[in-house]
Amino acid sequence: MITNPVLEEKNRVQMTLAEEAEYDVHKYSELIHRIVLDMQQQYGFKVNYVTRRNGVLVPVESPDSLD
Repeated sequence: MITNPVLEEKNRVQMTLAEEAEYDVHKYSELIHRIVLDMQQQYGFKVNYVTRRNGVLVPVESPDSLD
């Protein structure tokens, strides 16, 4: 497999997050969403979420918190 330092770091971070989420996809998603919310607040940008419907990306509302 071809690798480089960026891919190695990506894999390391993904593995760390998976372990923290106890390999549960729902916990992993919540953890990632929490990180995105923190980054939005820290760096002042907005992430837009989309879903695919009939092959077209459609914007969806994202919660501003995990309440």
